[in-house]
Amino acid sequence: MKTGIGAVSGKFAAILAAGMLTLTGEITDNGRECVTFRADDGTLYALANKASSFRPGDKVRVTGHGALMTTCTEAETLIVDKIVLLGGDAK
Repeated sequence: MKTGIGAVSGKFAAILAAGMLTLTGEITDNGRECVTFRADDGTLYALANKASSFRPGDKVRVTGHGALMTTCTEAETLIVDKIVLLGGDAK
């Protein structure tokens, strides 16, 4: 998909088109600038907003939407609206 900013992957274009989505997975240690998250389907995402208190290995549920512009370079970025530690409370 071509946007005003540049090309995005087909999978991420579908995320942008879908709007809000909810994924479960695990916080990883792949991030340098942003917290990273590997969804249960194996896809790596960078998480912007509300994720800084989580640590690698934390199992979480993330609700958010795709970001067209970001400073995260590790992976496609999700703007986090809600993140919940599975078995814990929302942060």
